[in-house]
Amino acid sequence: MASEEATTAVSRFQNRIPASLYEVAWQYSLFDWYAASQSSAIDWDLAPEHLAYLTPRAKSGLFGKDDSLVVVYADLSDPTSPTLRSDEDGGPVEIRTYTAPERFRVGHSYPEKKTSNMTDYSITTHKNADAHHIAGLRDDGWGTNNIQDRFTTWAQSEYAEQVRDEATDEDAAVLEALGAIGDDEELMDHLADSFLNLVESEDEEIDALITVAVRLPEEKEYKLPGEVGVLNDVMRAKKASRLENISVDDASGAGTGYVTGNDGTVTGGSPGLFGMNGKLQREHIPNLDPHGTDAWRGRPLEFDTAAAIAAANSLFEDFFRGLGQNRRLYVLPYLAARRDELTPEMFTWFHERVYERLQSAETGSEGDFDDVVDQLFADANRVDNTGVSKASNSQSPFENDSKTDATDVWDHVRFAVVHQVTGNPDRVFFGTLDGVEPVVELDNAHSRVVGSEAFVDDGIFHNNPTPDSSPLLGTETNRTRYMLYGGYFQRTTEPTRTSRKASETPGAGDIDDSRMSRVRNLLTDSKIDAHELLVQYIHQLVQDQREQFGSGDDYIPFPKRSVVEQYVQLRALTSVGALDTKNTFSFTSTPMTNQTTDRNARLDSFIESHDALNDDPEVAVFTLGGLVGRTSAYQSYKEVSSTLIRRYPVDYLTKQTVKEVTKEVLQMNNSYAEADGERSYWTDSRYTERLTETMLTVDPTDWSLSEAELQWLYSLGIAYGLSDQSMQTDEDSDETEAEATPNQ
Repeated sequence: MASEEATTAVSRFQNRIPASLYEVAWQYSLFDWYAASQSSAIDWDLAPEHLAYLTPRAKSGLFGKDDSLVVVYADLSDPTSPTLRSDEDGGPVEIRTYTAPERFRVGHSYPEKKTSNMTDYSITTHKNADAHHIAGLRDDGWGTNNIQDRFTTWAQSEYAEQVRDEATDEDAAVLEALGAIGDDEELMDHLADSFLNLVESEDEEIDALITVAVRLPEEKEYKLPGEVGVLNDVMRAKKASRLENISVDDASGAGTGYVTGNDGTVTGGSPGLFGMNGKLQREHIPNLDPHGTDAWRGRPLEFDTAAAIAAANSLFEDFFRGLGQNRRLYVLPYLAARRDELTPEMFTWFHERVYERLQSAETGSEGDFDDVVDQLFADANRVDNTGVSKASNSQSPFENDSKTDATDVWDHVRFAVVHQVTGNPDRVFFGTLDGVEPVVELDNAHSRVVGSEAFVDDGIFHNNPTPDSSPLLGTETNRTRYMLYGGYFQRTTEPTRTSRKASETPGAGDIDDSRMSRVRNLLTDSKIDAHELLVQYIHQLVQDQREQFGSGDDYIPFPKRSVVEQYVQLRALTSVGALDTKNTFSFTSTPMTNQTTDRNARLDSFIESHDALNDDPEVAVFTLGGLVGRTSAYQSYKEVSSTLIRRYPVDYLTKQTVKEVTKEVLQMNNSYAEADGERSYWTDSRYTERLTETMLTVDPTDWSLSEAELQWLYSLGIAYGLSDQSMQTDEDSDETEAEATPNQ
């Protein structure tokens, strides 16, 4: 049975599917209110519109600290004669420990990036100062936030007057009584003296919240501000005014709320989510007049919505994973549903099963945030290779409701994803309302590639390299989070050819962040430049190979695993339409036959199934690489140190050198055929015949292939040649062990 609070929360949903992060933030304000209402810390009726303005976590560092809460007691039981609590009843003020269960009762609303003399929106304020200051005895302009100005500056403010004019007589009397106490100099002096009597000296430093508890007519107990609606109303009015002037001046007017669609007074002064429209950003909203009259038209929000969005910034802090170098990836689950499609049971289920699980997960390398993300994606049944149903492993609250089940909720679950680079200023690199669907589609495509003919049975790359050594080659691997976090592209690319740059700190939001720039392309439905991708593939291979040259081990110095990972990635990206190939060849493919009986047929099938190998120059370069791989494997078996792979590494091959390399490789192959009785001219004829047929149909200097295309096809050929074994034949079987490389 869903609670009354769940029903209230659902009633405040928008009756349309969220179309912006603002609407996701609105949902988060409702989730937060619901969690608070279910907490034992709230046992009174705290309105959702008030909670949206409160900041109960703002000073959580004070929880449990000695002398962290200063409470002034105002006796308003007789509104016509307000006073402070008598000395006989405990005195007008006390200093005690601020506890977590009181975080809502104190009704604290803290300004983001508060300056030292800025007063808090609520009657509860924070100050870290000496006792003389907190007693209200400092007489300069910096003496704000003390026990006396709660009754003067705050209770007599224009915002208190505004609320008093619109309040009921009972509520107006509360504000008038507080102001009257502030006008009574004798009471104020007594309050200051009573406070100083509680400390050792006026110089004692105190870091505390300062608040006022009130005793209302016909009540015996004192209530803290969060429990008194009219005090929350003043806080709300003051913060609403601030929302008009955070980034621009007087940004309000009559209009339609961007999130709610309601007509009324709206504001455009909110700094937005992640501070995207704040003053410290490098750019403001285009065409936004910062001088007041029309500023609100740029991003009109109702004041309650603007406050909820401001509060959501702190709520989002529980939903990010640090990626290093000041980078954060926010994973924000929400309900992509209209109000009329939701039930209180669905809301409760989502809050407990999805929202709370991720919110409470521990981030960091030792935390379980990543595991929870993986499980939520799997539970949503959005990854083909998990085999987990949408409702599995879930305790459904719908057993007695035939109209609703957990599957219905999962159908509405989405995960917004935001990549932020923190600094001065913070920058949002990208944001999307569904950061999982594109990645899951790619993951599924990737799984299909590693399960295709080239990787099974007698396929050329079946267990060669071994899939266990790579997150990109495993067949039972869920790569969704790996893709989201940027590892998918970081593993296969390098921004430069001469040094390892992918793990270095990029500038805030720099476009050359190779770890995340292509994730942004993927999630925002913008194409990845395939030519630039090939260029960075080659940078990676060149550096990998150079490292292997210097390793001094006995393996063949070629990054075969890296090439095969790039090959799979290219096919997967192509199959989901993620590549812009206007400046390079297309890497579309058709299924290869799995009925090949020998190596010749397998090579034929491989070439014929890849559009990138449609023309003679491409086939020539690929088969040249294949022959280099086969010959190098033989040389390694014969313990020849200067293999062809060492003599002609990836970056050696160009249009100018390709004929020279071809001549040398063919001669070397013929020499081995003559010298070794176990070999013949036909041993690698599947390569030599194709090579001689295609290499000179067009002079290489006239080829349209770019250097990156040429070198990558050459690399793919080498990887193919090194893996070209088996097929139920003893040919070159003794070379199998020699073909192992450290990059497997």
